[in-house]
Amino acid sequence: MPGPDDLLHAQQLADLLPPLPLAMRGNGGRERARHAFVTLTLAALRSGRSVTGDRAEDWRRVASELAMLWQMAAPGDGFQATVLELEALARQAVVLAPAPEGLPSGTGPLGGDLIFPWQADEDDWIAVPDGPAGPFVSTAMAMPNQAGIARTVVMVSQRHRYHAGSSHADVHIEDGTRIERLDAEVERARAEEQWNEDHSAWHDR
Repeated sequence: MPGPDDLLHAQQLADLLPPLPLAMRGNGGRERARHAFVTLTLAALRSGRSVTGDRAEDWRRVASELAMLWQMAAPGDGFQATVLELEALARQAVVLAPAPEGLPSGTGPLGGDLIFPWQADEDDWIAVPDGPAGPFVSTAMAMPNQAGIARTVVMVSQRHRYHAGSSHADVHIEDGTRIERLDAEVERARAEEQWNEDHSAWHDR
């Protein structure tokens, strides 16, 4: 459950967020989308909910989008000064957010740990639901749409499937979706064995 300080920050930011200036409503609607995203996320946070399933990640995303709005605002504009202050408050709220509810080890369909993408480390071997598996590369939030809704992008290395190169797959997943962290040593050995089998089969044709 969110703590009182976390909820207070959400209410404070929601109350202080100014409307988007008319001058910032062009640019293909990108700033409108960012402003809508911040508004929607703050509404969820102040009601005790989480968009991503991890309130700290919600706050990181709010801070990131506020930083983008600050960069696009006119220098010296009152909107810019307010947004800069709100970004600082959002970054403070990250440490106040409660930890997400964990799931026990071995609950994934492949027998691994279910985690949020931003909980993965560089050396982890991950599997995306109904998607590719491989070494974790990175994760980020996609650009919000005009309704202020954004998905998570997970980059998964596919280099274990090829003789050379650094191919990777970008997978978009819905908010709240967890990926699976597998035993990296086991998966690397399995991938190497599969590659050797495929390589031999190709040469034997």
